[in-house]
Amino acid sequence: MGDSTPVTEHATIWQLLAPPQLAELLAVSDKTLRNWRNDGKGPAYIKLDGGAVRYPMRDVYAWLDEQRNASVRLHAHRAHEMRPIEPKILNAA
Repeated sequence: MGDSTPVTEHATIWQLLAPPQLAELLAVSDKTLRNWRNDGKGPAYIKLDGGAVRYPMRDVYAWLDEQRNASVRLHAHRAHEMRPIEPKILNAA
C-alpha cells in the first residue's frame, strides 16, 4: 500500500490540464492564457494531435515556482532601493 504514493505523485505531475482548467486554477481568463501562449509567456504547454492545447502540471508547478522566485527577487531589489540614504555630514572648518 505504501507504494501508491510515488505512482500518485507521478500521475499528478503528468496530469494534463485543458486551458479552462488552468485558467480557473490561476484565476485568469482563457484569453489571457491564449495571449501568454502567443507571447511566449506563461507555463509550458503541449499541442496534441488535432491542435488541442494541454498544460502538464509539472510545467505549471515549475512556472509558478519561477514566478514566486522572481517576485521575491523583485521585492528584495525594491526594498534595497527604498533604504534611506545616510545624510552626509559636512565638516565646518
